Amino acid sequence: MRIPQLPLRISKRFHSREYRLAGREQSVSVDFDGKNALELKSGHIARFASSAVVASSGDNAVMATVVQKKEKQGDGNGVPLQVEYRKNFKKISKLFFRNFFFHFQVICKPLALDENADQIMLGINAASTALHISSAPFSGPLAALRVTMSPRGTFQINPTQEELREASLDVIIAMKKNQKTVMIELDGKEVSAEHLEQACHVAFENVEKLHVAMEKMAVGVEKDVLPTRNLGKIENILRELVTERVYYVMTDSTHDKISRDQEIQKIYRDVVESKELQSHGSQDIYPCYSALVKQILRETVLNTGIRCDGRKITDFRPITIQVDMYKKLHGCSMFQRGQTQVMSTVTFDSPAAAFHPDSVAQLLGSQRKKSFMLHYEFPSFAINEVGISRSSNRREIGHGALAEKALKNLFPKDFPYATRLACQVLESNGSSSMASVCGGSLALFDAGVPMKSAAAGVAIGLITDQNEPDSKYKVLTDILGIEDYAGDMDFKIAGTKNGFTAAQLDVKNDGLTRQQLKESLQAARSGIDHVLSKMNIMRDRPREEFKTTVPIIQSIRIEPHKRVTLFRNNGYNCKLIEAETGVKISAEDENNISLLAQNKQKLQKAMDMMGEVLETHGNLDFAFGSIVQAEIVEIVDRGVFVTLPGSSQRIFMNNNHLSLNPIRHPEVLGLKVGDKMSTTWFGRDEHTGNIRLSRRTLTGAAHPGTAQKPKK
Repeated sequence: MRIPQLPLRISKRFHSREYRLAGREQSVSVDFDGKNALELKSGHIARFASSAVVASSGDNAVMATVVQKKEKQGDGNGVPLQVEYRKNFKKISKLFFRNFFFHFQVICKPLALDENADQIMLGINAASTALHISSAPFSGPLAALRVTMSPRGTFQINPTQEELREASLDVIIAMKKNQKTVMIELDGKEVSAEHLEQACHVAFENVEKLHVAMEKMAVGVEKDVLPTRNLGKIENILRELVTERVYYVMTDSTHDKISRDQEIQKIYRDVVESKELQSHGSQDIYPCYSALVKQILRETVLNTGIRCDGRKITDFRPITIQVDMYKKLHGCSMFQRGQTQVMSTVTFDSPAAAFHPDSVAQLLGSQRKKSFMLHYEFPSFAINEVGISRSSNRREIGHGALAEKALKNLFPKDFPYATRLACQVLESNGSSSMASVCGGSLALFDAGVPMKSAAAGVAIGLITDQNEPDSKYKVLTDILGIEDYAGDMDFKIAGTKNGFTAAQLDVKNDGLTRQQLKESLQAARSGIDHVLSKMNIMRDRPREEFKTTVPIIQSIRIEPHKRVTLFRNNGYNCKLIEAETGVKISAEDENNISLLAQNKQKLQKAMDMMGEVLETHGNLDFAFGSIVQAEIVEIVDRGVFVTLPGSSQRIFMNNNHLSLNPIRHPEVLGLKVGDKMSTTWFGRDEHTGNIRLSRRTLTGAAHPGTAQKPKK
């Protein structure tokens, strides 16, 4: 049979400009301090992708790939970007032009990591370089550095995991070529503003090396020409129709979040139904209307210094605080700032309830054991929406991690309980994560946790002039949700009276100048002090004694062989005591166990039951090598079970320990239930606690058919 010749079809993609560039092998290396060199390499791997870059440092490497679809997707109002390494999304998503239709996907994959790996830094720089050498309309390059400060006060660039664990300041800074800051992530132990500014200065001095390296790799790359839509006619009509109405809404300080949003939506519906715009679709009208609303709010603040709710740029919304609203809770608080309301509750549990990471995560330093956990919840009713209750989304996880970061370094390391702080957002009109820091700190004080200091958080905003963004701007304190929506920055900063503990910067423009960053930190410092003064009026120190509802925790030292008695057989004895008394029993380490009881009576009952179990099964002890009389209570194929004088504990003796000669069954030796025989005491197994007995070394033990008589 003759096989017909089929025409060979080769995708044009393989001959495209992107493929030729992706196949061009090149690499650059950046040396920061002689020990932390970073290499960027492309063209040697994943060449079917639009671009692929491997960022490596030492024995660690992370690959980032970019793939662009050639078909249009969306209407250009958003960023059709999909990132499969979520920690990078915030850093790179803001650098795409909005009027872009083609779908992009960025995937970051670790290729090799060890205990000194900093996969976040490698991932950010690899993704930024991959986008920069692709045809994507990416206004980069974006370079990121991690700067830490040691206990001695020296700064390190891209430190090792050991240096990171000891650092009192850990800040990730991402910047563009003109030294404008795009992103900051701070984890600090009450860091002063001066030290944070010094860390930023170290980053400013070294980040240019990365920018030069990324630019070298992008030589010859042609960026896609952005498609444009002529919306000038719609914009002009909107200005004539609604400018005055929107202005009155934005300057009417009697509006709250709901009424203001309703008025803005009502104006939009009138616009869509107007005869002047009947021939245009909402996909063209809405972006123009949204831009006009933002422009009016921004111009009002820039020109008058007065915000839409009537506050000046440094004013706070009214703050009200409650603590100990529900007596049964171990600790609770209600923190209200304007129309943002957060209820925080504290629950104490046994040490076994602490978070235990897997071994790989612990090795790489990405996760560690935690006795203090903060859970942030943002239900849909907090913004008057209907939603589906699901597991935590990315927003809730991110906000919770930020609030936990602000409090974790203030939490006592030797606190006996595993502690869960739940922050539930009941109303939201901006800065709910920072309200969680304030409410969480108050709830921990109410629960009696001996924190190092109280912590508070504030969100700082920025509005710049479109023509002179670096010189004409306003820094806003305690921003509303609509100011976050229309502004250029959301800078969340938390700290104590002594310094900053956490910060997260998110910008929507080209970044902050050094002066804007400095003024933002100054505004945050004064803002935190203001909130702390309000919090101290309600509770300025932790409760001296726990509430009566707090469970009692007792640590008991038990010898390893006795501990085995409690936890062997799948923890039968331990579970029996827990079921009878309601007391939680958990192992702290090899020698100590902890008991968590609701009251003293239950604790005492559990300790009494534990004493009985240990008395019955765990008190056998003889001198090593001594001769002990054992009584056979059961015979099985593999050996015999015996008991010793003064104890009912069953001890197993394997056939190998019954005779010097190999035997298949104890009956070969003439042994039967009820016989007593002399055995040698060899102590307990150091790992299992099992008693070790043998009669191999005793005279005559090798002669089958004769049971040994006790030695006189």
